[in-house]
Amino acid sequence: KEQYIGFDLGKGVVATMSEKDQLPGENYTVDDQLKVYISKVEKTGRGPKVFISRSSKEFVRKLFEMNIPEIANGQIEIMSVARDPGKRSKIGVLSVNGDVDPKGACVGAGGLRIKSINAALNGEKIDVFVWKSDPVELIAEAISPAKCISVMANTEEKKAIVIVNDDQYSLAIGAKGQNARLAVLATGWKIDFKKLSEASEEGIDFKYNVSH
Repeated sequence: KEQYIGFDLGKGVVATMSEKDQLPGENYTVDDQLKVYISKVEKTGRGPKVFISRSSKEFVRKLFEMNIPEIANGQIEIMSVARDPGKRSKIGVLSVNGDVDPKGACVGAGGLRIKSINAALNGEKIDVFVWKSDPVELIAEAISPAKCISVMANTEEKKAIVIVNDDQYSLAIGAKGQNARLAVLATGWKIDFKKLSEASEEGIDFKYNVSH
């Protein structure tokens, strides 16, 4: 049977958080104060029934809106959020007028801004990448912290082959495929990763079209 946890929001309103909305490994005790995302409100004869979440990707989006002034004032737009709750999130950000470094603004001086979001997510790792309109550049950014040497993008099918140096392959895929999976979710592209040695053996004709 699923376990629910109640949170007092004040003024007699108690919110409910289901197991799937909790972060893996978190334990909650009386008097804990936590940031949560209100995912749904239902009207009932006894008053509003409020459902909250700490595992939704919308929660990460809201934390960025709260902690990054340039997002709050519209200078930076969040283009995508992909999340493995409690472990890692990938956030694609875009400078609306081009005057602001979107990644730098989100990370903050000395990583101060991103650390406050990390803390609110109980240490969950966050990859911030710059959103690009060009699919080659977008995918190269989204697989960060890994670096690739080539992206072969099929725009009709939204499929891409990403070629990385052999020593970058494990980082590109990530633990249990996490980095690759989040990059796919963040971009909406199906991505096939290949080692340079593998691509050479298979005779894949590719261009070194990535600048980093």
